[in-house]
Amino acid sequence: MKPIEEKERYTLSKIVSDNLRQYIIEKKLKTGEKLPAERELAKMMEVSRVMIREALRSLESTGIIVIRHGEGAFVNTNDSSVILNHLLYFWKLNNDKMNELLELRHVLEKAAIEQIILSAKVDHLKELENIIDRMKETSDTKKFQEYDIEFHSCLIKATENDLFAQLTDIIAEYFSSISHSQMDQAERNKTVNEHQLIVEAVKQKNKQLALQILKEHLEYSKKYILIK
Repeated sequence: MKPIEEKERYTLSKIVSDNLRQYIIEKKLKTGEKLPAERELAKMMEVSRVMIREALRSLESTGIIVIRHGEGAFVNTNDSSVILNHLLYFWKLNNDKMNELLELRHVLEKAAIEQIILSAKVDHLKELENIIDRMKETSDTKKFQEYDIEFHSCLIKATENDLFAQLTDIIAEYFSSISHSQMDQAERNKTVNEHQLIVEAVKQKNKQLALQILKEHLEYSKKYILIK
């Protein structure tokens, strides 16, 4: 019998992984539900248990399942953090994606403003105002940057869309990990003022004004990101 070449083994492992993904979808398995045992999966797909094990480990690395030793493999559809962290790693490897990330951030925040105006939930606006107050009070540049990121993250979280929030957290983590130029006091005041204007426009349900201020604010903020 001809030995399986490495590329053939990789292809087979990928096919088995894809089949397992499809099985989860077709069976509509939810978080916490258990996959069939390795022996049963091997019989269903007509491959070795070793190949099933490899495929399961591959799925575990992406966060789709969790493997509990002695218990088996369980579906993990609620926690997308592992997948999003893979995305963060990809972004860090591809700094040429910076402008695309900034565009994505703008799209998410634009959608957030539209949603907040529709829902008119006061609690979220109060939290945004609290962050603005902390930005005014701090003289620490690093803290100011953290509050700035928190403001934009809070804007997204006001949509109460978990996927938006998770994606925004990853984008925020990316931008917080790269170098930023220092703002002088006038520029910090400008940032605070623009945040206030965005919140005020949202309170007044003036979507057009809020989106215009946001666009100008994010465009101006690009100058503080040092692209190496």
